[in-house]
Amino acid sequence: MTAVVAAIGRSGARRLSVLGGLARFALGAFRAAGRLTRAGRWVTLRVLINQIRFTALQAAGLVTFLAAILSFLVISQTIRQLGRVGATDLIGTVIVVAVIRELGPLLTALIVVSRSGTAIAAEMATNRVMGEVTALEAMGIDPYIYLVLPRMLGAVVSVAALMILFDAVALTSGYLAAALSGMHFPRYSNIVLTTLGAKDIWLTLAKGLVFGAAVAIFPSYHGLAVKAGPTEIPQAVTRGVVATIVAIFVSSAIFVVIAA
Repeated sequence: MTAVVAAIGRSGARRLSVLGGLARFALGAFRAAGRLTRAGRWVTLRVLINQIRFTALQAAGLVTFLAAILSFLVISQTIRQLGRVGATDLIGTVIVVAVIRELGPLLTALIVVSRSGTAIAAEMATNRVMGEVTALEAMGIDPYIYLVLPRMLGAVVSVAALMILFDAVALTSGYLAAALSGMHFPRYSNIVLTTLGAKDIWLTLAKGLVFGAAVAIFPSYHGLAVKAGPTEIPQAVTRGVVATIVAIFVSSAIFVVIAA
């Protein structure tokens, strides 16, 4: 019994230590923005543009495709079922609450994690193993400014932009599904606009900020935590991606409580 309690205590202590390290790492990334010099701004801007191109532009096609398919399937099935009880006006609630507010941000964030989160974790771990982080520190260059900050900003901008794209495509695809079921555009738009409120807009933007920051911070932290050698790189990628996914779902649940 004592051994079990001790093992639980050690596990809890390790988890608290990791959470503390993540908190310090995230704080250091945010503080790096205040230490940017003029030369540092140009370097950060160049890395930021590359990050946005990889994270947002190259993922736009996949996000568009999945948003169209998901919205079309959900709305077509919903209209079919609600039509049997004469409650098709409720599709506005389904579109806004289920698709735009919940599924859209989650699916977008998971797409970005699968593409960019893995790449960030692998890149950071490789930089650590190859000694590039140590070389930056020896030259007086803050790794937070050169490595972490531009990727965090790029992920935040990219996730927020992709969420807006997802919502726009979902609304369009939802109309196509509604039109095939006999619903005209004026009625569809009136139902959606009546249900969609300011809270849904700021929730989407807030989720973009939080999910985007998580996509960069968690993989960066676990990537830079590599110590032994190249064999730890896949493990760092796995830890970073899993931690990011958990953080996204936990954050989504917190948003549900806040918006209730």
